[in-house]
Amino acid sequence: MNNFQDTYSISELDFDLVSEIRNDYRFYFTSIGKKEIDKAIHYDYIEEIGNTPLFNLGFGDYDFKTDNILDEEISCNGDHYKVFYTILNTVPRLFDAHNDATLLVQGSDSMPEFIQNCKANCTRECKDLDCRKAHRRIRIYRNFVNKNFDNLNDEYDFQGSEALYKEGIAEPYEVGKEYISVLVKRKNNYYEN
Repeated sequence: MNNFQDTYSISELDFDLVSEIRNDYRFYFTSIGKKEIDKAIHYDYIEEIGNTPLFNLGFGDYDFKTDNILDEEISCNGDHYKVFYTILNTVPRLFDAHNDATLLVQGSDSMPEFIQNCKANCTRECKDLDCRKAHRRIRIYRNFVNKNFDNLNDEYDFQGSEALYKEGIAEPYEVGKEYISVLVKRKNNYYEN
């Protein structure tokens, strides 16, 4: 997943220092499109499952003043592929630090609060239907996995769930299925040289 050429340069906090203090990892970069927007990628430690650490992938606009990642913002900065590939390029770095980790990917727009708020302020006339803005973020990741599954499956194991983490049962990933959560684990027989 780290073979993308058209990506932003990232800065990161020292893995060892951060993992001892906060059990998470952050990468920062600036999106340069219609305007310059600071971004952050956050791998947040959630819990141990057996002896395996589980990390959640977070991403969004970054506010240096408040140290907050604004994961519900939609920038439309004209560089979405470059931003997406920058995020994907950091995934192997998490697995290099924690070869046995599991990565959880689910969108902030899949959370019940997002859907309730969206329906309350709906501009797309979907108040009585499923929210049309829901699940857009996870769809981007699913589409990438679906298109590249054969190559990615050499290095990673994927599972999917039709519900949010801890609300549903994960199953072996099936290309084309509409999962709300995706779990990624590096295969034991794969090691970076």
